[in-house]
Amino acid sequence: MVSSSAWNGVRRNGAFYASIAPFFLIFLAFSIFPVAFSFYLGLSDWDGFSDPHFVGLANYGRALNDPVFQKAIWNTLYLWFWSTLFTVGLALALAVLVNDHVIGGRTYFRLVFLLPLLVAPAIAAIILRVFFTSNGGIVNMLMGAAQGQPSYFNWLASEVWIKPLVTLLVIWRWTGWHMIIFLAGLQAIPRDIYEAARLEGVGRWAIFSRITLPLLVPSLVFSIVTATLGGLQMFDEPFVLTQGQGGTNNSTTTLGMYLYATAFTQFDFGLGAAVSWYIFAAVVGFTLLSRAVNQRLGGSA
Repeated sequence: MVSSSAWNGVRRNGAFYASIAPFFLIFLAFSIFPVAFSFYLGLSDWDGFSDPHFVGLANYGRALNDPVFQKAIWNTLYLWFWSTLFTVGLALALAVLVNDHVIGGRTYFRLVFLLPLLVAPAIAAIILRVFFTSNGGIVNMLMGAAQGQPSYFNWLASEVWIKPLVTLLVIWRWTGWHMIIFLAGLQAIPRDIYEAARLEGVGRWAIFSRITLPLLVPSLVFSIVTATLGGLQMFDEPFVLTQGQGGTNNSTTTLGMYLYATAFTQFDFGLGAAVSWYIFAAVVGFTLLSRAVNQRLGGSA
């Protein structure tokens, strides 16, 4: 039981508690309650209209046995791996070039490379469609000019090419943001270290591999972690590029798109909630793994 002294303290500081109460009420209503309710839905069969029926872990088993869910896992891993690899690699290369060869106007470069992130995903998808549409697309026009005959290849309907196109869209949108992270990390490295290495006759590649890269590990880990967390929850780019259809034979259906389709198209909220907890488990697992790796690298540095 709460002691009388505690109650007296609450009465004495009533104005303070009243001033912070709205924050906790909003946090409870829009954070704690949705999480708890989604956990309950994951154990229930509910279409959003009738009363929920408790089914235990059946929704989790249904998801694992669904071929579309299995394909969504593969698509998500594919898009995450290649988009992270090229985005982080290209961002690192651009950051090094800007840091080494641009003395004035770095703010201009930051602005230019961040502009794609300010473009709405729907607009970015329209731009990409202008290049790769089957009828009148710029890429097909160039191919037709090279071949001497018109080309009507349907890039967006191809199971082989649609994934690279989604990856290209992700790279275009997010490379600038990761470049800013690396550029901040590079500018935090003392210049005296580089000058001492040059006086010792150390080459550029040795300076990069033995000085720059080890000192850039915190920025590199942060960049990879954020790219991975975004990749595991990828939704915008494949959704808008395929107009919500997931490509031919679900070739670009990600876990986020599968969750959206089951919950808000098929109205199977129980299955959708179960999928959301699978995504949550993957995000938490990778976060813990990256934290352990970061601590190990930090301890060995």
